[in-house]
Amino acid sequence: MFAEVIIDIKNKQINRSFDYIVPKHLEALIKPGFRVIVPFGRLKRTGYVVNIKDSSEFSNNAKEIADCLDVKPVLNDELIDIAKYIAENNFSYYSVALDAMIPRALKVKYQKIAVPYSKDKLTGEIKDLFGRRKELVLDSLSNEALALVYKNVEDGILYLDTKLKKKKDDNIIKMVHLISDEFNTRSKKKASVIDYLAEADSDIPLDILKEDMGISMPVLNELAADGIISFYDKIDESIKDEISVSYDSSNELNDEQKEVFKRISYDEYKTYLLHGVTGSGKTLVYIKAINEVIKKGKNAIMLVPEISLTPQVTSILFGAFKDSIAILHSRLSTAERYQEWKKIISGEVRIVVGARSAIFAPLKNLGIIIVDEAHEGSYIQSNNPKYNAIEIAKMRAEKYSIPLILGTATPKVTDYYYATNGIYELLELKKRANNKPMPEVKIADLRQELKNGNKSVLSECLKDEIKKCYKEGNQSILFINRRGYSRFVMCRSCGTVIKCPHCDVALTYHDRINSLVCHHCGYVQSNTTVCPTCGSDKIRYVGSGTEKIVEQVQTLLPEAKILKVDQDSIDKMEDYEGFYKAFKNHEADIIVGTQMITKGLDFKDVTLVGVINADLSLQYPVYDSNEVSFNLIEQVAGRCGRAEKPGLVVIQTYNPNHFVIQSCKNHDYDTYYKAEINNRENTVMPPFSECIQIVIKSADKYLAKKEADIIRRNLAEAKHSSVILGPIEAYPFKKNDIYHYQIQIQAVEDSVLEKTRYLYPLYQDNKDISIEITRM
Repeated sequence: MFAEVIIDIKNKQINRSFDYIVPKHLEALIKPGFRVIVPFGRLKRTGYVVNIKDSSEFSNNAKEIADCLDVKPVLNDELIDIAKYIAENNFSYYSVALDAMIPRALKVKYQKIAVPYSKDKLTGEIKDLFGRRKELVLDSLSNEALALVYKNVEDGILYLDTKLKKKKDDNIIKMVHLISDEFNTRSKKKASVIDYLAEADSDIPLDILKEDMGISMPVLNELAADGIISFYDKIDESIKDEISVSYDSSNELNDEQKEVFKRISYDEYKTYLLHGVTGSGKTLVYIKAINEVIKKGKNAIMLVPEISLTPQVTSILFGAFKDSIAILHSRLSTAERYQEWKKIISGEVRIVVGARSAIFAPLKNLGIIIVDEAHEGSYIQSNNPKYNAIEIAKMRAEKYSIPLILGTATPKVTDYYYATNGIYELLELKKRANNKPMPEVKIADLRQELKNGNKSVLSECLKDEIKKCYKEGNQSILFINRRGYSRFVMCRSCGTVIKCPHCDVALTYHDRINSLVCHHCGYVQSNTTVCPTCGSDKIRYVGSGTEKIVEQVQTLLPEAKILKVDQDSIDKMEDYEGFYKAFKNHEADIIVGTQMITKGLDFKDVTLVGVINADLSLQYPVYDSNEVSFNLIEQVAGRCGRAEKPGLVVIQTYNPNHFVIQSCKNHDYDTYYKAEINNRENTVMPPFSECIQIVIKSADKYLAKKEADIIRRNLAEAKHSSVILGPIEAYPFKKNDIYHYQIQIQAVEDSVLEKTRYLYPLYQDNKDISIEITRM
C-alpha cells in the first residue's frame, strides 16, 4: 500500500503530494485524513494522508511512513477536497489549508491506547500482550505488537482511543473514588481517609482531599494498591455550566416565524437569507430548524461570529441541546477542547456551534448549516490560509443537498441582491417577536452643536437622555468605534502630528497609561508635552476614543457606574463574560464600548443607545464603507427597547442628511439598499464584479513600487474588460517597517482572475518582496 502525503512545509516546490510506503503494521489503520510522521530529507516531518492506493510510479525510491499520529481520521474526504480548493483559489499552500482544519486541541501531545471491548474475549497472543493491564499504550509497542493490535481492532476485539498526557495547565481534575469502606487498618491516617470519603458519599477531587485531610500521596497510593480507593481524571465542566441556561422547550413560533419555518426545505441545496429585525426571534427559528434535522437523523453546524461575543445565543442553544451539542468556546481549556473534538470525530455529538473554523468540523450526514450574524466580517480569515467560512458553508451544503441559512438583521448588499434576484430565497421577519416597536431614533447634528457653543463630545440631546435614563433606573449603551483617549496628538505651533516610527500612522493617546500607542504594530512611547519638531509646548489632543467618553460621562454623572468595553479593557474572553454578567445583573449603569458591544446583547433594562460619531466608518477608504456604517449603527441601535420598556437611539453626526443616517433613523433597510445597490452598479462594484485586492509588500519602498508597476502591466496585457486601479500607496503605507502598495481589480470576467492565480507562486518564496491577494 502507498499513501499520498502532503508534507507540512511552506515551499512552492513541495506544495504537492509525495508517495510513501505504508508499513505492514499500519496497513489496517491508515486512511485518508490521518496525520503521519514521515522521513523528508534528513528530518522527520508531519504529513497529511490525502489518498491511499495500491501502486506508485515512485515505488523504487519511496520511503516508509515512520509513525501515525492519530487513531481515527481527523479529516474526511470532503474536507481534504475543500483544503485543495482553498489552496488553489485563495493563494495558499495545501499543507497550510489542511493544518487550518485541524484544531489546536488535536495538536497537543496525547497517548494512543488500545482498549478491549471485553477482557473476557481476549485470547492467545493479544491476551498475553495485555496481561493484567486495562489498556495498552501503543507508543511503547514494537511493530510486530502493533500489527497484532491493529488486527484485533479490525476483528472488533479492541478499539483505539487517545488520552492527554498530563500537563499542569490542563483543566483536568484528579478524582478519588471509594471502592469499599470495609477495611480494617491500624493506620489512623488511612482510617480517616476512608471515613471522610464514606461520609462525603461522592467522589472527591484529590487536591481537596489532600488539603482537607493533610494526607500525603504515599498513604493514598497504599490505599489504592489495597483496592480500597481508585483514581481517575475528570474534565472540569464548570465553564460549560456557566454558559448553560434554562431553555423553555414549550416556546412556540409566532405566526411570522411559522411562515418562515414552513418555507425551509430540508431535502435540497438552497441558500436562504433570513432577514429579521433585531429582536425578531431568529434564534428560535434556528432551534426549530435544527430540531427538524435531528429528527431526520442528520447533523447540524451553526456558525456565530465569536462565541464569547454572542453569549446569549450560545447559552440558549446549549440549554436546548445540552446532551448532543459541542460548543467550541474560546474559554475551554486544552483538555476540554480536546474532549469536544474527540466527540465530534467519533460522532458522539449531533450539533457543532462555533466561530468560523467550526465550518471544518468533520461531521458526516449534515442536515443543515446556519450562519448567524451573516453580515459579520469575522467569517473571512484574512491571514493565510485565506478563506470565507460562508463560501465553505455553501460548498458543504451543496454536497449534502441541504439548506444553508444566513441570518442577519442587516444583510450584506450582495446577499440581499442575490435574495431579490432568485439566487437565494428571501425569508423575512419584519416585527420583533414580542410585538414591541423598534426604538425611536433622534439625530443630533454636531454642526449645530458647535454653532451653539457646545464643544463637548456629547450633544446636549444625548446628555439629557443619559441623565434621564439613569434617573429612571435604566441602562445606557454608548458606542464609539475608536479606543484610547484621543485619536492623535498635534502641535498647534507647527502642525506636527506625532507618528509611529514604524508605521505611517498617528499615535493614539491613552490616558490610562499616559502613553502614545500605535494600533497597527503595538509600538508604545511616553506621552509628549513638547513638540519634537519645534520645541513648542502647545500640544493638542485631537479626537475622541472610549477613554474620553468615559471621562465625560463620569463628569456628567459622578455617581453612575460605567463599564468600558474595548480591546484595552478586554484582554481575555473571561473579561468580556465578566462585563456581560455585571451589566446583566445591573451592577453597572452605562457601557461605553467599541463594536464589541454591537452584537449579541439583550438586556431588558437598556432603554438608551448613543452613537457618539456615526461618521467614523463612513470615512473608511473602502468600497463598502456605507454597508459597514449601516450595519454597525443599526445593530447597536437594536440593543435597546427589546423588552417591556421603550427604547431611544441618539445618533450624533456631521452628515444628518446622508442616506445611511436617514435609513438608520427610520430602520429602513429597503431605502438604504436601493441607494447603495445603485451606487454599486454605477461604480461596477460587487455584486456587479468580483473585487480583488493585490497588496505588494517590501522593506524596500522602491522595490515594492517597481514590482507593483510590473504586476499592473502584466494584468493589463490580458484581454479583458475588467477595471484595474493602481498601484497606489495602501493605508497605512508603512506598517511595522514594511511598505505597502495596492492594486484593485474589479473583475467582470474570468480571464483576469486566472491571471492573478499565476502571480502568487512567483512570490511565494521571495524573501525581499511578498504579495497578498484577497477577494474582497
